[in-house]
Amino acid sequence: MIIISRISRISRFLIALILTLSPLPAAAEEGPEETAPLSLRIGGAEFTPGGFIDMSAVWRSTNVGSGVATAFGSIPANNSLAGRMSEFRMSATNTRLTLKVTEEPLEKLKFTGYVEVDFAGTAPGTAYVSSNSLGFRMRQAFVTAETGKWEILGGQAWSLMTPNRRGISAAPADIFLGIGQDSSYLAGLLWARQAQARVTYHFSPNWALAFSAENPDQYVTAGTTLPAAFRSQFDAPSGNGTIANPRPDFAAKLAFDVRPAGRSVHVELAGMSRAFRTVDASLEKRTAHGVGGSLNLFVEPLPNLRWILTTFFSSGGGRYVMAMGPDAVVAPDGSISPVHTTSGVTGFEYQPRPSSQLFAYYSGAYFSRNVVADGEGAIGFGHPGSPDTANRQIQEATGGYIHTLFKNPNHGALVVLGQYAYVTRAPWYRAPSDSSDRHMHMVFGGVRFTLP
Repeated sequence: MIIISRISRISRFLIALILTLSPLPAAAEEGPEETAPLSLRIGGAEFTPGGFIDMSAVWRSTNVGSGVATAFGSIPANNSLAGRMSEFRMSATNTRLTLKVTEEPLEKLKFTGYVEVDFAGTAPGTAYVSSNSLGFRMRQAFVTAETGKWEILGGQAWSLMTPNRRGISAAPADIFLGIGQDSSYLAGLLWARQAQARVTYHFSPNWALAFSAENPDQYVTAGTTLPAAFRSQFDAPSGNGTIANPRPDFAAKLAFDVRPAGRSVHVELAGMSRAFRTVDASLEKRTAHGVGGSLNLFVEPLPNLRWILTTFFSSGGGRYVMAMGPDAVVAPDGSISPVHTTSGVTGFEYQPRPSSQLFAYYSGAYFSRNVVADGEGAIGFGHPGSPDTANRQIQEATGGYIHTLFKNPNHGALVVLGQYAYVTRAPWYRAPSDSSDRHMHMVFGGVRFTLP
């Protein structure tokens, strides 16, 4: 019995020792949640930095003097000095930094803060001499609150009128700007980044409706002739940030997303309302209203092939098309007449394999003539004798190729980009002796490292 007792104690000891030294299987349900490689949790919030380092180069057949971002509305006449001079520029100005902060203080309440900056801000006149000290610039800075089917946004973000690739959010991945290298995007693209308050309701995973009140700015171009008494009441390319706007710009958008046979389809209908105001010397106020609408389609007819169509029709929406046309003109008595603007983009994006992407777009914008006083001392937009900068139409055809050299979820991606573009511009008035054209060839190249 003593021997049996000792054997029993020894057996229990050996079993305990084996269990102690043996690794136990980890419980899969207790593993940590997957997060972005650069994410950092502080308290209850998750901080995720992002962005990319970009080096861009551009050659143009004429000198528009705008750096990497193309000034579509300022292409010089081909018989002018600037029109006969080609331009080459290299810059890292497109480098972009982002920070996303998410927090869920309650079970059904989620906050997301997003800040996006680049280096395309105002730079000193001697920036390119030695130091190339490019201007730091805010692109977006907003916060969203999501609860149930509701989402509220406040801050500076892409205008609700800017086309979405999918959904209805202001997240960069959901916005359509083209995928080329030109940081002025496309000549016929409708867009703005401005302060706003937005409310979105998601009826279902397929349908969403949003309303926004956005920062206004009644604007005219350098080619618009206004009565002297009212010039200071409109913003212009020379800058006038103290305009007394009567109310916000209001916008609404209805979006529909579906994936038949696994291919994405996005359709959206958007509209906006604007208001303009003047005050004459007798303190009498006059107002006018502008309206605009868009129908945009993003369709995948074949696997990895996306067809794109954006449209914009407006009375008083010139500022939203790269500010290449005026919002309105003013008569000598102060009455306001909005200028009709039409623009659009069509094209395709094709990804034959994960590392390669091809794209081609055609876009254009048209600004209608609006003359309120003819003859000597003419007033309005597009009148005989108007400046060369009074643009009637601008068109662009562009295409390019993007190749991913390296991509890893934990280490980022390295891509090279190439793009060609042909742009034409037609003003409303040319002198009888002026038979020149206004067109330009552009070639872009770049290397971009995207953070993981």
